[in-house]
Amino acid sequence: MGACSEEFLDLPPKSNGTVGQFYSNQADFETAVVGLYSEFKGAVIELQMLEEYRGDNLTNIQYWYLELAENQFGPNTTSMFWDLYTELIYPANIILERVDQVDMDDAARDRIKGQAYFFRGIAYYTLNLWFGGVPSVTEPLDVDESYSLGRSTEAEIWALVESDFTQAVSLLDPSVEIGRVDKFDAEAYLAKALMQQQKWGQAETALADVFNNSGAALETNWNNLWTMDAEKSSQEYMLSVLLSPVAPANNWAQQFLYMENTPGLQGNFLYKPGYYESFEAGDIRRDETLGFTPNQLKEENRKYDFGYDLNEFRFVGDLVVLRFADVQLLYAEAITMNANSTQQQSLDLMNETRNRAGLASLTLADVPTLDAFITAILAERRAELAFEGHRYSDLKRQDKLVEYVNAMGGVYNFDETYNYVPVPLQEIDKVGSDILKQNEGY
Repeated sequence: MGACSEEFLDLPPKSNGTVGQFYSNQADFETAVVGLYSEFKGAVIELQMLEEYRGDNLTNIQYWYLELAENQFGPNTTSMFWDLYTELIYPANIILERVDQVDMDDAARDRIKGQAYFFRGIAYYTLNLWFGGVPSVTEPLDVDESYSLGRSTEAEIWALVESDFTQAVSLLDPSVEIGRVDKFDAEAYLAKALMQQQKWGQAETALADVFNNSGAALETNWNNLWTMDAEKSSQEYMLSVLLSPVAPANNWAQQFLYMENTPGLQGNFLYKPGYYESFEAGDIRRDETLGFTPNQLKEENRKYDFGYDLNEFRFVGDLVVLRFADVQLLYAEAITMNANSTQQQSLDLMNETRNRAGLASLTLADVPTLDAFITAILAERRAELAFEGHRYSDLKRQDKLVEYVNAMGGVYNFDETYNYVPVPLQEIDKVGSDILKQNEGY
């Protein structure tokens, strides 16, 4: 995937004639929102891979993903990732600045604004998690303004993220067509932002609403989730990036390709030490998620063993962004973390996904301490959500990223600077290192 064109530190001026002429009616804004979904697709495809590589699940044979896994960065290794998320911010800001100036139905206006707030929130959530505090831009800037803008603090960006997601929750409908963002998707991401700050009580409240009122539910049979039909019909899928032969995920296919019956083709990923062995004995998810080619020479992604167009070397199934199992396990985590001791309700929630996977229920005797619970919930999320892009953020939330990655040994021997990735040098060079400062350790 090539880097995109505009960034939030390199924006067209407010007087840009094309922009001014375009946003003149409801249809224009609806088209602009479709553009946000298109930008989001590319961002999600990249993020799901990066979450797996930066954690303790996967590494890669390709230089850029290998650099991410082993913390050996070139000056602009992270530029594409930076671009993909900063480029959600400018169009969202344009929409939010101008939509109230155009005559349209109030329900349509709310829907448009809610989606813009959601995608801006997603952009800042991701940038803040990976880079730390970034420049805060909530309205279109002219060039001079953009070049004088330094980094906000992480706390300031988290406050912006919470505000954007809260606005989205208040504006979006509770139920929409597949592939569109609804109120409960936004509320789940509000909870994720709260949990990354360890605001467990507020996160528990938000997740309780999603859990009880969204209408989503676990699929009875875990294997039934992973088909093209299920992606469109299962109540467990809450938000997905919609793909098709005309809008495929080419890079995702090249990295995560399933190739049991495709001799000569292979994905670029490799399991990190201990990943395959981390699944409990009897867990059906291991052999339905991980495995090896018949000659034992290459690792496989068996979870996504569907949706490939091998003639064109691309993935045309949908990619799940938010699944009810993710919400349920976050809810379990928030309940116990807020109470500061293992709660039976948390175990009941976690045992539903464990039992579905063929595992016995955990009891309070099995998980007697908070540390034991953290180990158990991280293991359950690792098994349940493999290849879905959660491992880095899960480990970082619990202050376990460096510990778990270093436990693999070998080249994995990092300090706390591993919690962040470097700002691309080309971005620093645009404005100067006195304005856009590099992260510590890079």
